[in-house]
Amino acid sequence: MLLAIRERVMGVVGWFILGILFIAFAFFGLNSYLGSDAASYAASVNGVEISTRQEDAAYQNLRNRLEDTMGSTLDPDMINEAQLRKSALGQLINEELLFQEAFGGGFAASDQQLAAQISSMRVFKSNGKFSKQRYELALSNQGMTPSEFEGQLRRNIMSAQFRSGIVKTAAPTTEELELAYRLQGQQRRFSYLILPVSGFNDLVKIEAPDVEQYYETHGQEYMSPERVKVQYLELEAAKLKVGAEPSEAELRSLYNEESGRFTTGEERHARHILVTFQGTDEESIGKTTSKAAEIVKRLDAGEAFDAVAREASEDPGSASSGGDLGFFGRGIMAAEFEKAVFDMQVGDRSEPVRSSYGLHIIELLGIKPETVKPFEDVRESLADQLLSEERGDLFFEQAEVLANLAFEHPDTLQEAASVLGLQIRESDWISADEGPGIGEHAVVVEAAFSEDVLLGGNNSNTVEVDEDHILVLRVSDHQKPAQKSFEDVGDIIRQRLQDERARALAKAKGEELLVSLQAGVALEKIASEQTLEAGQTELLGRNASTPQKSLVQKVFSLATPGDGQIIADGFVMSNGNYALVLLEEVNEGQFDTLDASTRMQLRQELGKVQGQVGMVAAMAALDEKATIHIPDNEDRQ
Repeated sequence: MLLAIRERVMGVVGWFILGILFIAFAFFGLNSYLGSDAASYAASVNGVEISTRQEDAAYQNLRNRLEDTMGSTLDPDMINEAQLRKSALGQLINEELLFQEAFGGGFAASDQQLAAQISSMRVFKSNGKFSKQRYELALSNQGMTPSEFEGQLRRNIMSAQFRSGIVKTAAPTTEELELAYRLQGQQRRFSYLILPVSGFNDLVKIEAPDVEQYYETHGQEYMSPERVKVQYLELEAAKLKVGAEPSEAELRSLYNEESGRFTTGEERHARHILVTFQGTDEESIGKTTSKAAEIVKRLDAGEAFDAVAREASEDPGSASSGGDLGFFGRGIMAAEFEKAVFDMQVGDRSEPVRSSYGLHIIELLGIKPETVKPFEDVRESLADQLLSEERGDLFFEQAEVLANLAFEHPDTLQEAASVLGLQIRESDWISADEGPGIGEHAVVVEAAFSEDVLLGGNNSNTVEVDEDHILVLRVSDHQKPAQKSFEDVGDIIRQRLQDERARALAKAKGEELLVSLQAGVALEKIASEQTLEAGQTELLGRNASTPQKSLVQKVFSLATPGDGQIIADGFVMSNGNYALVLLEEVNEGQFDTLDASTRMQLRQELGKVQGQVGMVAAMAALDEKATIHIPDNEDRQ
């Protein structure tokens, strides 16, 4: 089907991804591999060693992703470092298992595939084009050589081929679709009562000794963070001064070289009526063909195209607008559809055109011819491009000099500053969690607190904070963590104790009321006795966000009630309130009510889920037959 159509159809059931079946790319049985032999590696997979350097890099990447995802909401104290490192190693083991299976299965990555993937990566581009200098600099910043990176990328391509062979071949049956939709399309109606934690605040009284005692036993929880100040040199392409403005001849030459960039290809305006396939067997295709033929007869008889499209088209994205798809160029639509449209004249109507999604009856409404922007209209942008390229070349030259000088003189930035004419700047205090200015960049914080820079007193490698924008830094001042004074944290502790005790009282009372609810006392009666108001919903789907998402999630976690059975539960909400829920009605999803296009989309989504499940099963099988050894920490050399 047309790409544009497919994107619009996705919106109809995009929520329908059957989350209950989605299984993460798991890590398998690491504890069973633990051994006792001395080793200088993190793990061995069928005789292939995973180095401790690889483990450290994987751990740091996993931690960075966690910090990027959680942002300011992440509490460092909640991170289980041991589990995070274990997960990182598990990921490396899985990657090695996957690659070994792909390699043994004859999968390969050609030089052409490798070059195409590298040249398409935005991080290696300058002014929209692949830059060898940027490529080498970016890898150098990561401590990698081109051969190391290309070897890893080749492995990734081969592994992806193997993974795709499993994930993309899943084909759910109609029975599986029905079963999945009965569950995922289920609706539930319930009543609820929320016991606010604020109602218990007056019952809590925090005395000064309580606060003092808590500080004595938990003072280590209130530490000022480890902080550093850094000196740094900054190199940014956009601020570099270059030579004279480009000449007219240079601009004309660039315009001719990149004429395609200023050309807008021919576009066509079409509308269509879509009849989707109900299946792939001959009988289903025959029914679709007959239905399309009937539509053609109606159009031949003089019925208006837009009216028939609104009534008969099975494309929910365009049917309501009379099948209108607007203007589009080549490379947007499905190949069969595109060929038909670009072979037509304005006013023509096609016979049914077959694509993988159904039959299309197309009418061409208009043509926009190819247009080319004149030189004068783009002259300024061409000049900017040439100057930017000149700055880029100078930037990469100076970046290499900066990296070399910072390495050759590891205890000072002065040498590099003098040679390049840069100013040594100094940051404000930066902690591992936050900092103003350059401290807002995670890569800067990571470099500042690295062992080589913080403890070794050396300059950092070049740190890329943005495209064509790098730093080299060194620590100029360092403050270790220290326990905060009681005067600084006393009020914080008092409020914490107040909140904890109020939450505990709300939970205890809620659990007491839950016993009554489960014993058959009406929720309205319980609410009245507590001078609260119970709520009641209509039938809701599992993705409903009202009355509150946490209430809906709790209700959909409950078992379906039998005849005369009371299904009630309670839980502490994230804000400390206690919620009681009473499940009153359950309706299964009705698969028969889904239209053809929604069923097709559901089949695709369930196929993706089954593919993921198949991938996990495949990894479990590889894991089971593999010989994997992970030395104990004390046995590593």
